[in-house]
Amino acid sequence: MIPIQTHSTKEITTTRISLMITFGVLLALLHFLGKQAVIGYQGRHFRVVAEVLVFGGAVLFLIYGNVVYQFCRLGYYQRRVDHEAASAHVRQDVYANDAPSLAILIPSYKEEREVIWQTMVSAALVEHPQKTVVLLIDDPPQPKSQEEKLKLEQTRSIPIELRELFSAQAERYQSELMVFRSRTHFDGNSELERLAILNNEVSEWLQCLREWFTSQREGRPLSHTDKFFVEQILEVPARRHAALAGELAERVHRSDLPTREFLERQYARLAGLFNVQFSSFERKKYQNLSHEANKAMNLNSYIGLIGKACRKVATDAGWVLEEVPPELADFIIPDADYVITLDADSLLLPDYVQRLIPMMEKPENRRLAVIQTPYSAFPESPNLLERMAGATTDIQYIIHQGFTRWKATFWVGANALIRREALEDIKDIRTENGFPVAVYIQDRTVIEDTESSIDLIDRGWTLYNYPERLAYSATPPDFGALLIQRRRWANGGLLIIRKLLQYAAKASKGGDLLKECSLRFHYLASLAGASVATLLVFFYPFDNHLAIIWVPLSALPYFVLYARDLRINGYKYSDVLRVYALNLMLISVVMGGVLKSIEQGVTGAKIPFGRTPKVSGRTAAPALYCFLGLAFPLAFILAMALDLYSDRWLHALFSAFNGGFFLYALFRMMGIKETLVDLMAPWIVAEGKPELITLQASVVLRPNQSSQRVTVLDGSDDDSLASEEVAFAGE
Repeated sequence: MIPIQTHSTKEITTTRISLMITFGVLLALLHFLGKQAVIGYQGRHFRVVAEVLVFGGAVLFLIYGNVVYQFCRLGYYQRRVDHEAASAHVRQDVYANDAPSLAILIPSYKEEREVIWQTMVSAALVEHPQKTVVLLIDDPPQPKSQEEKLKLEQTRSIPIELRELFSAQAERYQSELMVFRSRTHFDGNSELERLAILNNEVSEWLQCLREWFTSQREGRPLSHTDKFFVEQILEVPARRHAALAGELAERVHRSDLPTREFLERQYARLAGLFNVQFSSFERKKYQNLSHEANKAMNLNSYIGLIGKACRKVATDAGWVLEEVPPELADFIIPDADYVITLDADSLLLPDYVQRLIPMMEKPENRRLAVIQTPYSAFPESPNLLERMAGATTDIQYIIHQGFTRWKATFWVGANALIRREALEDIKDIRTENGFPVAVYIQDRTVIEDTESSIDLIDRGWTLYNYPERLAYSATPPDFGALLIQRRRWANGGLLIIRKLLQYAAKASKGGDLLKECSLRFHYLASLAGASVATLLVFFYPFDNHLAIIWVPLSALPYFVLYARDLRINGYKYSDVLRVYALNLMLISVVMGGVLKSIEQGVTGAKIPFGRTPKVSGRTAAPALYCFLGLAFPLAFILAMALDLYSDRWLHALFSAFNGGFFLYALFRMMGIKETLVDLMAPWIVAEGKPELITLQASVVLRPNQSSQRVTVLDGSDDDSLASEEVAFAGE
């Protein structure tokens, strides 16, 4: 196996060579465009000049993204060379000192029980001596149907069940720690033997939990996410505890006597593993908390209560919370120095906190607000669409790590560790329903963590991506769910650019600021700019004198490096072509999000937060996007015919090439059968009514014996909106 440093050094060299080639192509392209513009201007062919400007702008923006990717890739591999993982001894120093308190917040909205359970268990098993795990339930507190009521009851029961599961272990190992501390004298060999027994018991407990989890499948095979949970969250720690037990037993045979500090740290580690407080919180029960339908305000509502004693008070409008002295409180929200915001479909590896909090606690990092490991996709999905969408997530990991190399880190909200002091520094107060509401994480856009990143750097805070893969998140398994996620990602970047420019105007000028803002600007504008540029290059009938060959030529270094990174991350080289097809398929989705962002900029109306569905069935796509999925391949066929008729042979070949990828995406990723079903769903659901369901509807299809139940929503998660259910036979 090639050492990481050697491999990374090779990739650094490869990236530098690629950058030189890219800049060479860029210079040649600029010379070509300049020459064509001069010829057009001198001949007073102003259409030619306009085409040069449009074509040149589109290709140059695509090259801009190419260069950003390569610089991020370079930074990522440079960081891998420089990174030295903290030793186990250093990571366990937290058990020898007063550890900072930690709250792990899991926002949830109508999630599947099993998804929440796995996430909460992974959060509970992160190694830290003082932590709380809080499920922030955002379901309507008064369900409209019996099914919703049952689901809410199941969700509310999860923290209670986990509290019972962990409490006996917590008491057991806390007692072992206290007994050891009470001893004035100790026998080293006896203590090592005792610790070996305890570690073996922890290993057995984790194995029993694994066996119980797999037995609950009721004959169903484990999914790839289940397998990852079993392996990484349960089996790997079980093996580590068993291995440690063996090492401790071996020390007894060698008469390698331990220090009291070592022994106490080992007892404290076992006690801390199970020392977790489970709870849930439902903000929608209280009238003086925000009811805005988005994840940011769900988190903000709880963060604003951290460290406070609260009492429920009945009013004419409903229940409200008021802060009171602890002796008068109905409940007390534990204080927390740090907060992790963890999506309900994400998992943390056990040493996530052990690696990140020590970085935050260093004196030189006192202005570090957010640290994270950008999440990776769960590996080995059998679903092609999910696997390719996951591949883009794993490449984004590389890009985000590169951002940190150039001091342009963005907060990725799925699993970030945040300093409470920094949140308080960017806190804003606004009025909602006549009550003051604290806002820490901005909800002006649906990419709340991105906007809050700019707020933090504007206040002098920094953000950091830890260069290891320690967090994993689910990837939408079908086009409908992926559409909701990627449309949300594309919605808001343009609105945040103004904040970035204001920050740049105030910041100290220099080369670092230029690099930082160049990367940040591209991150905010890339989805809009790249989509528009791609559509222009695809469909505008440029004359042959513009030599469309510049497009693939400028993109070649990018695709070569992308393919290498896919292979390094466990995919195939050929998957770069499948990812290309996926990105083509998502152009209309991205443009939908961009247009919503522009709509918000013009009207000032906040766009509803569309949560990514996590259901045990297929999420159908809105009919509009199904229509576009069918229309794009036809448009390329038409464009190819027009190109051939006009003797634009290069562009005709280009159209045929991309049309083929659109067809591949339609048949292999969207699914032609599913697309036709979703296209007709509004008419089917309408059941002869004169009004049709809006084309922006989200339809959730779940298996229901011989029929499918179709839930039609209007794309928002506001529980006040109506929904209707029908069943129709077949698929």
